[in-house]
Amino acid sequence: MGSAAAYDPRVIERFAEQLLAKADSVRVGCAVAGGILGVLFGAVPMTGLKWVWTIPGSFGIATMLIGALVGVLVGWVIGEGRAFRYRVQAQMAFFQLEIERKVEASLEAALRPAAVAAPAPVPAPAVAPAPATVQAVPDPPPVHAPAELPPPLPALLRPPDGGEPGLPPLSPPVAL
Repeated sequence: MGSAAAYDPRVIERFAEQLLAKADSVRVGCAVAGGILGVLFGAVPMTGLKWVWTIPGSFGIATMLIGALVGVLVGWVIGEGRAFRYRVQAQMAFFQLEIERKVEASLEAALRPAAVAAPAPVPAPAVAPAPATVQAVPDPPPVHAPAELPPPLPALLRPPDGGEPGLPPLSPPVAL
């Protein structure tokens, strides 16, 4: 692998920050686009399209303002929903980095005591051999009988010949 493909957590952090910035810009962009569309729809009474909207042209400015406000509100709501997706992706990237840092720290903590706790072996003191004595062989531990198994469970399906008397058949008889 070349140096361009080497892992660098700062790249993921930067990516997550860009996702958060994109979330904010998507929300604002959708609100602006909604406002522009609202103004365009609100301007319909001021055009010659009287047959589309029966509001008189004298209310044109008011309909443009109302259209802009409604458009901004609708755009903001739509943008907030889309921005949420980017925020979730950014949080997942941050969470993955946090997991990596914690795993790396726990590995270092696990390996550090093993390296420190492994001192050089100390030679055991020489002990003179004891005089040979006859030792009694200990009795072997008692062998336990195998545990009794519970009785087998009844079959979940009955055989097609009718099975046990008194039980309904599996399915109604089919005439061929």
